[in-house]
Amino acid sequence: MSKQNQLTYSKIFIILLLFISLLITFRLLWIHYHDQSEQPSVKNGVLDLRESEFTNNETYFLNGEWSFYPEDFIDEIPAKNASGNKELIKVPSDWSDTLASDHPTSPGYGYGSYHLKILLPETEHHFFGLRLNNIHTAAKIIINGDILTTINNPATEQKEPATFRGPSTSLFYTPEATNELDVIIQASNYEIPFFGGINKSILFGTEEAITSETSTLEFLQLTVIVILLLHALYAFALFLLGKGKSQKELLYFGLMLLLLAFGNLIDDEVFIQLPFHTEFSFRLLMFIFITTLYVMIHFIHHLYKTHITFIRLLSVSNILLSALTLFLFPFEHFVVLVMILYLYYFISISYMFITTLKHIRNGDYNAIFILLFICSYTSNIVWGAAIQTGQIEFPFYPFDFFISIVLIAILLFRRHIHLVQLNKQQTAKLIEEDKKKDQFLANTSHEIRNPLHGMINIAQSIINKYANTLDSDTKSNLNLLVRIGHQLTFTLNDILDITRLKEKQIHLNKVPIQLHLVTSVVMEMVQFMSDNKSIKMKNEVSTSFPAILADENRMIRILFNLIHNAVKYTDSGTITVTAKEENKYAVISVTDTGIGISKNALERIFLPYEKLTKTDVDSGGIGLGLNICRQLVELHNGTIHVDSELGKGTTFTFRIPLANSRESDNQNIKTNSLLSTNLSLDLKTTKNSNNNQANLLIIDDDPINVKVVRNLLESDYQITSITDPREALNIVTENNWDLIISDVMMPHISGYELTKQIRKEHSISELPILLLTARNQPEDIYTGFLSGANDYIAKPVDALELQARVKALTDLKQSVTKQLRIEAAWLQAQIKPHFIFNTLNTIASLSTTDTERMTTLLHEFGNYLYRSFDIKNTLPLVPLHEEIELVESYIYINKQRFQDRIEVQVNIENPKEIQVPPLSIQTIVENALKHGILKQRAGGTIRIEGKHTKIGYQIKITDDGVGMPESKVLDLVNPKETQSGIGLVNTHQRLEKLFGQGLNIHSAEGKGTEVSMTIPKNN
Repeated sequence: MSKQNQLTYSKIFIILLLFISLLITFRLLWIHYHDQSEQPSVKNGVLDLRESEFTNNETYFLNGEWSFYPEDFIDEIPAKNASGNKELIKVPSDWSDTLASDHPTSPGYGYGSYHLKILLPETEHHFFGLRLNNIHTAAKIIINGDILTTINNPATEQKEPATFRGPSTSLFYTPEATNELDVIIQASNYEIPFFGGINKSILFGTEEAITSETSTLEFLQLTVIVILLLHALYAFALFLLGKGKSQKELLYFGLMLLLLAFGNLIDDEVFIQLPFHTEFSFRLLMFIFITTLYVMIHFIHHLYKTHITFIRLLSVSNILLSALTLFLFPFEHFVVLVMILYLYYFISISYMFITTLKHIRNGDYNAIFILLFICSYTSNIVWGAAIQTGQIEFPFYPFDFFISIVLIAILLFRRHIHLVQLNKQQTAKLIEEDKKKDQFLANTSHEIRNPLHGMINIAQSIINKYANTLDSDTKSNLNLLVRIGHQLTFTLNDILDITRLKEKQIHLNKVPIQLHLVTSVVMEMVQFMSDNKSIKMKNEVSTSFPAILADENRMIRILFNLIHNAVKYTDSGTITVTAKEENKYAVISVTDTGIGISKNALERIFLPYEKLTKTDVDSGGIGLGLNICRQLVELHNGTIHVDSELGKGTTFTFRIPLANSRESDNQNIKTNSLLSTNLSLDLKTTKNSNNNQANLLIIDDDPINVKVVRNLLESDYQITSITDPREALNIVTENNWDLIISDVMMPHISGYELTKQIRKEHSISELPILLLTARNQPEDIYTGFLSGANDYIAKPVDALELQARVKALTDLKQSVTKQLRIEAAWLQAQIKPHFIFNTLNTIASLSTTDTERMTTLLHEFGNYLYRSFDIKNTLPLVPLHEEIELVESYIYINKQRFQDRIEVQVNIENPKEIQVPPLSIQTIVENALKHGILKQRAGGTIRIEGKHTKIGYQIKITDDGVGMPESKVLDLVNPKETQSGIGLVNTHQRLEKLFGQGLNIHSAEGKGTEVSMTIPKNN
């Protein structure tokens, strides 16, 4: 914003000065209008009105010097009944100094009588009235000896609490010959300790004048109350109708107006007389004053997001002051609390003033209305304080309230108008963007369609022109290209369908579909996505159920929405899908045992954006699923309806046409011919000369899809492919695969279930799985990952994407395997220094006693070091005899150190062509030596045996050492963060990855340990 457009502090100050001047001017005009200073005043207890002319629109203030009889009640003849203590007192004023009360902490307590003689002119008026604006706290008015009215029963001592508050109007009649009025007011006060007596003016005039004055003041105050309540109702309505938008400023604004209205109801004219004594009514008024200020602070806080710490401090202060005001602070010292309240008010108003001022300076010109509202509210409080302390007196002034409400109303209207304009602009922009989006999708689809059709036509023309000269592989690949091109055309048609939804011009790709297969896949998707394990899903659609004629993707969406909806409203029980034939239609039912649906909801359940309103169920979503189901079913020329009963469950039933026998036969013919034309394709194994290539297993029931994937990958990988997923589980355990690529939608067992079964035996890092899916909706992807897949690709497959993802996953698998081998070699390379030092010390000692043994020990030590650091240790397998040579060198070195404590027996049967993981046997022997026999003082024996069995070659290492409990055996092969030794863990994992089974360990305390491994025959 430019500096020219910004409001400077000087400009803001000028605006405030003008506004405050306007407020003061209005107030002074109001005071001047009601000023009656030119009227005759009471002097020495007498008011002479003989020269006045009474009219029906003029009243007289009975202000001046009244006769006062402290601690005495007088009646109609003051001269005879007065006790000689007559004094003059100013009315209106506090009687505390004149009364000289015996209550040191409550100078306002006591009783007395006021007397005034009014001299009347000769007039035709004989009906007059008196209006007492306020008196603390009880009074009895006597006119010419007759009791006119009684307020709260004045007494010489407190007998009952005073409850009536506010002004009192009394009318009376005077005989024609009456020229004087003796007005006696007996008053007492035992409720307000800090002031008492007549501290507000008394009005006198004709009946019509007094009635008119009272009605005018009541009308003005009542008008203010009604306006406050209406605006409060308006604010609450806007808050409640905010459609989820949090607008707490409206709530606080409504509460503030409500408090102001209630305060006006029990103050000034006092429309509601509360059944409380005067003291508590006074406390309640002060509490409303504090609470109104507190609500106003929060109104501005939520409007402008002010400093939360200061707001919390003010809130705590408000709670404390409220408690003191209502209950805790002694009433006789309430003046001190009032001073504290005014200090709190000053701090709060200053904070709101400064906060609003900053927002105005930052360019929020709407805040100027808040600033003016604060000024108006403050003006009302200041003038009210002046009236309460007796500094000034005038009738109820409504315009500060009017101005405050108008200011906030203007602010809210401006905000509402701004929101309406913004909403119109955004609506227009959204409509425009929606049209652009539809146009973009349509244009993009058309732009892609043209070159795609060109590619399809070129491929088809080559097939037609060179059909006799093309070899079978080339011809097959060109046919595959045409088929894939048509599949891409279907995808583009789906994109175009988005733009046709509004015109209901969706085109379905209806083909015969096996309902059992589709239902199984959808159930697995929903089951994977649901965390409710107490729900059992049943697919009771027979595998022999006739094919339905439907769009597969749309059918999946229908079933998914219905089953997923059933899961949301079923805490436990079953969800069952059944199907039956009826008049060439498949009648499909999805039944749950959930909470059910009320009859009223059944009528609205298929409407868009409708949701069930259950307090104990969080349905989620936006209420479009069932509406989509209905539209898709109707597009298939079917119908859908629902039956439900609260507490017993719900059944959704829809009808889909069955595929006739001709359509089903055509589908089968196409499938069979497709299989026959591809019989020459090798759908089993493709071997390459490079043995270092990764080994891939492809599982897909569609031979075309298998051929596509193999063509893209066979030059870089060893590939085995199968079309029956039931064989996959056996093949997975028979070979060491680097990656499995599986389709999702397959008969008998889906890709999700297949992945879940494989994950029971192989972790994600041990055997990566890549899923191929025809759908890339979030629920499909989510289900794939939950079942245990490493990655997914949406069909039709993009060549570069497939190759990149396969390379990433196979590299991951090989890097994990290589890391395990390197880790084993690294562990062996970390020969502990004390082992080397002890061996060298043994060599040094033998140099003086037995040089022949020293020479042999040096030879074995060199052989041990050579084989420990051999580069072959990074290979997957090494010959068994080389591993035994390393073990023998290690044993010989330790036997020279520990001599008779170690005995080793080696019996290896025909180790030729047997290969084992490097450093595997040596690790087991070292563990048996250090943690088994050397733990015993007498030592022990280690037996190393190797023999051929029916399933492979078994190697067994046995010791008669200290042994270990069964609980510790599991810890040896399970890695833990706190575990210090990981040699056996690494050996166990490498054996599992290479041969599918790790180490077998048996041990018992005091009986030794047996560790064995089996090398399969086909190794």
